[in-house]
Amino acid sequence: MKRRLSNQRTRGLTFVEVLVSIAVVAVVAAIFLPALQPARRFDCGPRCISNLKQVGLAMRMWSNDHGEKFPWSVSTNEGGTLEFANTTAVFRHYLALSNELVSPKVLVCRSDYRRTRASSWDQFTNNKTHLSYFIGLAADETRPQMILSGDRNLTFNGRLTWGLVSVTSNAVFGVAPLLHTNYVNVGLADGSANQVPAAELKQLNGAQFASITNQSVLFVIP
Repeated sequence: MKRRLSNQRTRGLTFVEVLVSIAVVAVVAAIFLPALQPARRFDCGPRCISNLKQVGLAMRMWSNDHGEKFPWSVSTNEGGTLEFANTTAVFRHYLALSNELVSPKVLVCRSDYRRTRASSWDQFTNNKTHLSYFIGLAADETRPQMILSGDRNLTFNGRLTWGLVSVTSNAVFGVAPLLHTNYVNVGLADGSANQVPAAELKQLNGAQFASITNQSVLFVIP
């Protein structure tokens, strides 16, 4: 007895079906691959500028209630941080602004993946967790163009550093690719904030950067 052959043949995929399959795979990959990759940093320069302007405004509001002085010039007995002025505790100078700043969230740059934003002032307890910005301890109301605050990716003489840094007239500044690649955001004592490109930083000496002459300037960096 002969076996009867089927009239049906196994059919391959058509060109249209191949294209549809490729499209489906591409859509699935677009949905799931980003979740499997590390989070990418994005440039938040304008938001950093906004953060530093809020810091500058808060400092000026604070000084209006404390004899035109910033926290590091006022004793802790009066709500200031004078006793911490020569320490590395940067966060205490910002903590003094808890009544002037709505939230400590503005103290972290969104590109600073090593720091997390504190949701309340109770959580704001140290430099290394919830803070991206340094303080210029020479800033005060009488010198409105002094550097008040700025990004912690500023380098001094080719080194990224933290703690107390004395800036002299022969200091050389640069930018570490820690927050922003080619610039540093800085806030001034008058409440304004600016973006300073790396190329311009290299052209400034210590005195010019701090807007003061013949005097070293102390910065405290988180």
